[in-house]
Amino acid sequence: MGLKAALESILRLGNAAPATHAPPVSMVLLLRAERFPNLEQLRDAAEKAYGRKFSGDKSSAHCVYQQILFTLARVGPHTLSFMFYTKPYDEEYRALGNSWALPNQRTAWAEHTAWIAVDYAKGELDLEARYALLARFCAELYDDNCVGVYLPREGAFIPGASSVRNMLSRAIASRNVDIE
Repeated sequence: MGLKAALESILRLGNAAPATHAPPVSMVLLLRAERFPNLEQLRDAAEKAYGRKFSGDKSSAHCVYQQILFTLARVGPHTLSFMFYTKPYDEEYRALGNSWALPNQRTAWAEHTAWIAVDYAKGELDLEARYALLARFCAELYDDNCVGVYLPREGAFIPGASSVRNMLSRAIASRNVDIE
């Protein structure tokens, strides 16, 4: 997602993109409480996820930084963007939370009050590799404040720590992504 698309997303305030645009490759961590990582915590998570030192210098190949309204991570030739939101993901669309087939999905969805979206914003990877790159980062962010992970592009919601960890591990193992 380029700067223009990111700004359009913010201006939509969480509403769905026009039908002509596919949803971004994204992992949304649904949170019990509004507790977001700061830049230093995001850098630490990136270092653990990718085994490299991450700086705050946006000219570095491996960095986490803020640019105007955006929090971004450069992971070699790839860029990730972060969105932190202080309301439930589907506040405007209650039907989404009620539409899940499994009771544990509906229960977990109802518990969340805030969310963090980690989007693959720029780079040249296929879909599976994009998810592998995101999964490495999200595995480091996932903690006891998270109730599950939503994949907007796939229309899938995975609740519960063990199920999420299993899904993230499978995504990570599916592809070795070059970050040089």
